[in-house]
Amino acid sequence: MASCWWVINLLAISFFSKSWAELITALPSQPSNISFKQYSGYITTDTLHGRALFYYFVEASVADPLSRPLTLWLNGGPGCSSLGYGAFMEHGPFRVGDNGLLIQNPYSWNLESNMLYVESPIGVGFSYSNTSEDYINWNDTRTAEENLRFVLNWLEEFPQYKDSDFYLTGESYAGHYIPQLAALILEHNKNTNIKPIKLKAIALGNPLLDMDISVNTGDYLWAHGVISDKTWMLEKTICNDSRYMAEALHNKLSQECIDVFNRVNNETGPDIDDSDLLLPRCLLSTTGQQSISTGIHARIHTKLARRTNGDPCLPGRISAYLNKPKVQKALHAKTAGLPFLWDFCRGPLKYQNENFEINLIPLVAYLLQEGIPVMLYSGDQDTKIALTQTRIIGNMLAQQLKFTTFTPYAPWYNKKQVGGWAQSFGKLREGKNVTYLTYATVRGGAHEVPFTSPSQALTLFKAFLSGSPLPRN
Repeated sequence: MASCWWVINLLAISFFSKSWAELITALPSQPSNISFKQYSGYITTDTLHGRALFYYFVEASVADPLSRPLTLWLNGGPGCSSLGYGAFMEHGPFRVGDNGLLIQNPYSWNLESNMLYVESPIGVGFSYSNTSEDYINWNDTRTAEENLRFVLNWLEEFPQYKDSDFYLTGESYAGHYIPQLAALILEHNKNTNIKPIKLKAIALGNPLLDMDISVNTGDYLWAHGVISDKTWMLEKTICNDSRYMAEALHNKLSQECIDVFNRVNNETGPDIDDSDLLLPRCLLSTTGQQSISTGIHARIHTKLARRTNGDPCLPGRISAYLNKPKVQKALHAKTAGLPFLWDFCRGPLKYQNENFEINLIPLVAYLLQEGIPVMLYSGDQDTKIALTQTRIIGNMLAQQLKFTTFTPYAPWYNKKQVGGWAQSFGKLREGKNVTYLTYATVRGGAHEVPFTSPSQALTLFKAFLSGSPLPRN
């Protein structure tokens, strides 16, 4: 039964009994010379409970969008917005400029593909359920099932894309979302009398795949001079990141772990972003100030932006923009009068902590065995899930599946500059080398790689879609 704080919205929400596609005429302050179409709205995933996921769809910026593939993007969290991060902060067609107006992103991924951003699961961004109990005990299984329902229902609204090659991409906790959704798609495709989804490959950026491996960043922090020798040894011998995280998830933090990570936090300091070792902090104190920069602070941040690709004040401007009523109206969002503001991550959803401890490596191995290529990529400045940990997982998968090294570990290039380092693995199939697994780092990239390294990320995305090696010169 819905709790009382939702009752006032029952009538407003009841019309979400079916899905619909809505063309965005224009987003407020968007550039005028836009040649591609944008759509947004809700796809109902459960009529009985009143669950609906919000999406933002951008057609490929080419004469014939249907000539390009369809790519779905999910952010992680669990509980973080693909609209805020993926679309507006990373690789969507627009970013929010210093003056609060939209500017075109020259490295948008819709230059290569039709892009579908989904705020998943419920309680993220504009997505919701009309049944309050849904928010209490959500988990990976339900997320995967809802995402499959979303894809199937979305394709009914956009049937012209049913024949498109389909790619799944995401980052961070999407290391859980994407493999589980991919596995459900493969199962769905085994059904008779259905049109199969043409899943071609998946890409996982800085992914959480196995908590015992992925989150251990002590060696990385020490090698980058962030923590001292003594603290590094304490992490190695007393309490590492995965143990600390496991204890925290179960509300059983030991004093020895508390002591070690107090040392880590004190030595790291308060002004380092926990997802980017290089990003300066935003010097503007409030969301309103971050939305429009003027005066001395604007000049400071202009200089900072020249030193790093990531703009530390961009998230504040995005939040201010997406909470404007006229923007939400243009997006066909929040039409049900949801009783909370749009936010990047903070929403009403309570996710089961035990899901963090699920090891997704066996499922990724299954996908590879089923012939689904996988790209693992890591920003080399990420301090949440270090590149070293993802590389360990990549090598484990290649060894387990007896893959051969096709391209040795070496630099790859973007605009005649080193874009990162990469290695690919695969097997012979019908007398040809077929790449199934690619591991790549992105030079200067943070946890949200396209935010800090947009040009390199677009080159990476092109190679992913084409199934070809990253450029070596």
